[in-house]
Amino acid sequence: MLIGPTPNGVKILIPILALYFLFFFPAVHLVFSGNRFIYEFWHIFYFASALALVLALKRVSLQQLGFNNISKTLAIGALLGAFPVIGVVLMDSLLVQTGLSQAEIFAGAELRVPEEMGFSTSLVGNISTVLIIPFLSQVFVTGLVVNNLLKKQNIGQAVIGGGLLYSLFHFKPSLGNLFLGMISAGLLRATGSIIVPILVHAGFAIAEILIVLHYPRLISVLVFFV
Repeated sequence: MLIGPTPNGVKILIPILALYFLFFFPAVHLVFSGNRFIYEFWHIFYFASALALVLALKRVSLQQLGFNNISKTLAIGALLGAFPVIGVVLMDSLLVQTGLSQAEIFAGAELRVPEEMGFSTSLVGNISTVLIIPFLSQVFVTGLVVNNLLKKQNIGQAVIGGGLLYSLFHFKPSLGNLFLGMISAGLLRATGSIIVPILVHAGFAIAEILIVLHYPRLISVLVFFV
């Protein structure tokens, strides 16, 4: 089972979701579409504000958001989060060793400019990508929303629903977001802790940074996931 959400947790979601989809989403796209920072990160600020509100009003507790067995699940999360990072290195090494890196599809990969792809190369931007965004996204979407809305579903339904909800909340229906959301919901069910999904998400974020900055040819392989 998912971690014991309360009826209050479900009730508080109604105004939170209504404001998110019916007010802030259209408002940002109508008023701030020219402001790249607000346009790209407004949902993260909303997640933080909503979480602060429900905790301050004591509608949910940290335990109900998934902050359980922290010391036991840190190692599990770190181990699982290392897989996508190691996978990037191994995948690029495989392309080199098999000679596939010389294929036409990878020609000019090193000429890609991260900034032109909408990717930040600053230290602050990378810290946000690896730490802040995974934390807030997972706690809000997986810990608060999925944990409350899908608490009565079986594990298969919860995993699929978690992937769909994660994609919906980020307004990016990509295979990558669907896959990440499904993994997160499954890990929350399996471990009872939000720590593992957070660390796995951070691992994928580090892998993304490595691909864009150091292994750009992999973009041609993984482009359908983003």
